[in-house]
Amino acid sequence: MKKILLYIILFLSGIDGAWALPIEKEGMSIYSPSLKQEVSYSIILPEGYEHSETEYPVLYMFHGIGGDYTSWLEYGNVARVMDKMIKEGKIQPFIMVIPDGYLSYYSDTYDGSSLYETFFIKELVPYIDNNYRTRKDINGRSIIGFSMGGFGALSVSLRNRHLFGSVVALSPSIRTEKQYIEEGPQKGWDNQWGRIFGGVGKNGKQRLTSYYKQHSPYHILSTLRNSDLKGFGIMLDIGDKEGTLCESNEELHRLLLERQIPHEWEVRSGGHDFTCWNTALPKAFRFINEYFNGKRSGNSESSLPNETPFIQTANATVYYPEQAQGSTRKYPIIYVQGEINEQQQKVLVSQFHQMVDENKTWPAVLCFVKANTDLSETISDIEKQLSGIRGSQRMRALITLGDNIKEGIEAIQGENLFTGIVCVNAIGNENDAQNLIKAVNSYKRYPRCWIEILPESKEYGFSSNIHILLKESDLEHEFRSRKCKEANVFTYWEDWILYLNNRIHV
Repeated sequence: MKKILLYIILFLSGIDGAWALPIEKEGMSIYSPSLKQEVSYSIILPEGYEHSETEYPVLYMFHGIGGDYTSWLEYGNVARVMDKMIKEGKIQPFIMVIPDGYLSYYSDTYDGSSLYETFFIKELVPYIDNNYRTRKDINGRSIIGFSMGGFGALSVSLRNRHLFGSVVALSPSIRTEKQYIEEGPQKGWDNQWGRIFGGVGKNGKQRLTSYYKQHSPYHILSTLRNSDLKGFGIMLDIGDKEGTLCESNEELHRLLLERQIPHEWEVRSGGHDFTCWNTALPKAFRFINEYFNGKRSGNSESSLPNETPFIQTANATVYYPEQAQGSTRKYPIIYVQGEINEQQQKVLVSQFHQMVDENKTWPAVLCFVKANTDLSETISDIEKQLSGIRGSQRMRALITLGDNIKEGIEAIQGENLFTGIVCVNAIGNENDAQNLIKAVNSYKRYPRCWIEILPESKEYGFSSNIHILLKESDLEHEFRSRKCKEANVFTYWEDWILYLNNRIHV
């Protein structure tokens, strides 16, 4: 009996610690005169809310079609993500509000039959401000949404910039004009789009009603200037395995680049699901937090490599694995072509050797080829002159920088030399893109491509076109668009090495 009492005492004494978590309130409701019904919502209050006088920023969270006010709680596990980041000192505490968005696209309907945006702006936001300790300033409010909720997050925040300081859209369900006017079947289009934005039963350009253009994020942003969005934060994030949303979101990103509208853009591995969106959440929360704080932060990393021996040829520098000394073993080879100085090469080789030491990847020969030299000829010379290289297409991979993609294309047009190619910040024209697709398509199995492009690159359109063409040709590939740390083009070197070595050893 004493043991039981002792256990109960110890258990109860630990409750405060166990409950030191955000408070999740699911299934709250507010009556909406605009919608003439009760609207459910969930709210997450940060740890310590009930014992402080602090006013907290508010993040409104929009779900997608098929979701409701529980989606972010159940599938996004957002309370624990926020709490963990707060305790790690990465973000400040904030309140999260998840309203039921139905199938509204978070918009009023064109005929006034359903007034969701009116409810949200004129009823829910004031209700939250009046019933919870919230910050009332613009930078104290943000919206995040996925899929339909991404459309709504962009549309509502852009149309109400007097209330919101930032927005994050994950795989937003937006359409290019071509997609919008051609989407079928008609009944499905009417139910998803026409009943909200007008054009029921219409085809072609008749679907592009003025009401739709007033609410479509693409059309809203096409009318705004950089100065109109001063201080307003936009983050777009999408998976490279998306279907039609790849093209529409790529077009939106390019529009923002053309109009010089600052924004965060990332293409990550994944599709249209929470597996992808959950990997984006930490970055999204950091982004939103920076606007809550009224500042943006940077990253800082530096390292100095150990000296690494190498072999110099006329057009290349070759680095063998550390374990190759005194061995007769042969290794796969990864060629890297671009403007890379000796110091950069040694940093990259050191990082690669560390990956091998940590059993993250397999040993391989690294060969840095001078920019804009004949790649096929260089490969032939290297593999004839030097031993210890497995000279076969299956054991050979390539990383190209900038306009060196043209040498890579030439190297696979006549004879496919590579099992995998990574194209980084590629520079080219429409013919180059078509030639790459044609060459890759002719071999089917090899090579596989990884396309990496900086979100703000002036050459973004070229890589984006390659991505879309590869998707249209149903050719397996990876596409990433993300910022580099301290302008280091090799920030994602480890990702590329893992991809290519996996291609070699598939």
